[in-house]
Amino acid sequence: MNALPVVVVFGMSFPPIFFEIIVSLMVFWLVRRLLTPTGIYDLVWHPALFNTALYCCLFYLVSRLFV
Repeated sequence: MNALPVVVVFGMSFPPIFFEIIVSLMVFWLVRRLLTPTGIYDLVWHPALFNTALYCCLFYLVSRLFV
């Protein structure tokens, strides 16, 4: 008996965090696509750092929803 949960899709085993990463990445792309026309990236000092922080926050929120 395994203590860690595993999701099996078409015979391949995935840890649950894999799906959380995929969902948070899709939400990140959507939020980024919505923020780009607003001009918020003109106010941001370091866009790559902002994107990283945004993804981390979204990943946290998505992982809290799955728990």
